[in-house]
Amino acid sequence: MLLQYGNCVCDPDWKVDEKIAIGYSRVYYIYNGDVFYEDELKKVKLKKGYLYVFPSAIPYRIQHHEKNPLHCTFMHIDFSPSLLPQLIEVFVKNNSALEHIINSITACIKEKNITLVQALSDVFILYLREHHTMTTPEDPISKVLIYIANHIKEKLTIDTLSSMIGYNQQYFVRLFKRMVGTSPHQYIIAYRLKEAKKMLTTRCSISQIAIETGYPDVKAFSRSFKKNFGVSPSAYRNTYTAKP
Repeated sequence: MLLQYGNCVCDPDWKVDEKIAIGYSRVYYIYNGDVFYEDELKKVKLKKGYLYVFPSAIPYRIQHHEKNPLHCTFMHIDFSPSLLPQLIEVFVKNNSALEHIINSITACIKEKNITLVQALSDVFILYLREHHTMTTPEDPISKVLIYIANHIKEKLTIDTLSSMIGYNQQYFVRLFKRMVGTSPHQYIIAYRLKEAKKMLTTRCSISQIAIETGYPDVKAFSRSFKKNFGVSPSAYRNTYTAKP
């Protein structure tokens, strides 16, 4: 599912600092810039002419040099129930199918043709799956992820999630963390906040967003949102612009 997109030369103070797994993947095609990606295991300089699909299942950081900022076409895509536990780097060959897909997406973004951007993002997702770029967790965990997505407004407990696939709680938590890259609790928080950010770009009221994303009240939702993003839901809504 396409969440947001754009063609962008980033502001000098732009950076990404995801302290918990966010549940969706950033996708960048790099035109220019001194840009660095870092997670717990590695630090990588992003290269011009390459496509990067960033992890959905681990925390990471991205930063650029203010004198040579990131210039890219970007998308944010929810690949659920597929997960990405590591950075994917793909060289985009001249005249390849992937290059044509990216060029078409870039052109449709420039023309503000939202329908075609969404359709082409589906083609892009299919391309990644056909080339085995995306991975799907073991069937029991995949079942849990689908359940979380379909019941996000409900109370979700370790007991409920582990029982549905027949595992004891300790083993379930270990398996989930190994497959997904974060604990069930942190994944649920990240998924709720991801859905909230998406809904804040619509006309849905903040109280309704709190209900739809499983928070007991607006105060709890606002507290969680501000803790993770540094701004209140209303401030995010008022200042929202699509960014890589």
